[in-house]
Amino acid sequence: MDYGKMALVALFAMSMVGSPGPVNMLLMASGANFGYWRSFPFLIGSISGFLLVCIATALGLGTLFTTSPVLQLVFLCASLFYILYLAYRVATANPTLTESSDRPGYLAGLILHPLNPKAWVTIVAAFSQFVTPEESYTSQVFIIIMIFLLVSLPFNSLWCYGGNLLRRMVKSHQVLRAINVTLAVLMLVAVGVALFQADVLKPLLASIQA
Repeated sequence: MDYGKMALVALFAMSMVGSPGPVNMLLMASGANFGYWRSFPFLIGSISGFLLVCIATALGLGTLFTTSPVLQLVFLCASLFYILYLAYRVATANPTLTESSDRPGYLAGLILHPLNPKAWVTIVAAFSQFVTPEESYTSQVFIIIMIFLLVSLPFNSLWCYGGNLLRRMVKSHQVLRAINVTLAVLMLVAVGVALFQADVLKPLLASIQA
């Protein structure tokens, strides 16, 4: 893969990883409620989970999802249930309990992206757009994954640190609660937009109507 294509992959990764999504909303909420460093294990867990999605897609699991309406339905039900649960947790979080042992850790972050539709849509689109038959599949996939990981740490950190800045600037618990509710709503909106853009629901509806 030449440097020009690698630059395009990096720009694509920045636009997808840096844009609002359920994981970024959760990172921001965690930063707002617990601070950046106490949220760092959660941040690293989320990046590790994205790596799992990349590997699974490279091995063909992404294609399996697109060709099996049953698997799509199971995945969507599981992911939507989990996202709704997380949105509820964020919306009802108590901003006064910043030292709570309930703060998300590495394992909580690890399962985020495997159950995040946006992550699958993003990496499937990246492989489809930038992997060509003229070059080694393995080397191209490796480079794309490495670029995404290098982009993820600083961009995800910005969202988490942004929440940390809110925590420092906002002293009103009522305002912090309102911020948590807003982030929870944005999580749900981001998931809906990702599903709509990927036309994930169309095959499911067609199979049900058939």
